[in-house]
Amino acid sequence: MKIFPLIVVMGVAGSRKTHIAQALSARTGWPMIEGDDYHPDCNRDKMARGIALSNEDRMPWLDALANAVNAKPDGPVLLACSALNPMVRDRLASGVQRTCRWVWLRVPEDELIRRIASRAGHFMPISLIASQLATLDPPLDAIALDGTAAPDAICAQILQALNEERQY
Repeated sequence: MKIFPLIVVMGVAGSRKTHIAQALSARTGWPMIEGDDYHPDCNRDKMARGIALSNEDRMPWLDALANAVNAKPDGPVLLACSALNPMVRDRLASGVQRTCRWVWLRVPEDELIRRIASRAGHFMPISLIASQLATLDPPLDAIALDGTAAPDAICAQILQALNEERQY
């Protein structure tokens, strides 16, 4: 029975998924999982070479994410994960033992490029932003937020929306 939520902070590279999920975890005490940590090396290598992942490439990653989520104790869990298309979200949702709530951080392309350009040591190149934006098909029921707002404001909006839905 899926009674505890998995709050997935989603969006394209550079939307600050990790930053927001970490800030929300610090504020609530909920455990947080960084989706990028679960990509197999072959996926990281492919993206680093500027090659977009296929849905087939994502399958082992999604299974690893589901296992990581399911290993967490009862209660809400936060996941920073691109979750760009319905196949990814459906596979993740079917693999976890929690209800999924999607939080989509909307960020203009020029800001995404600026953010990615300022990151050092990350495997995701600027060249893949366009393909991620083309792949992005956010859920209609996502909590859609301005990803350029201050992190504290975004966290407050997420908690307010979840509270209104009684999601935690």
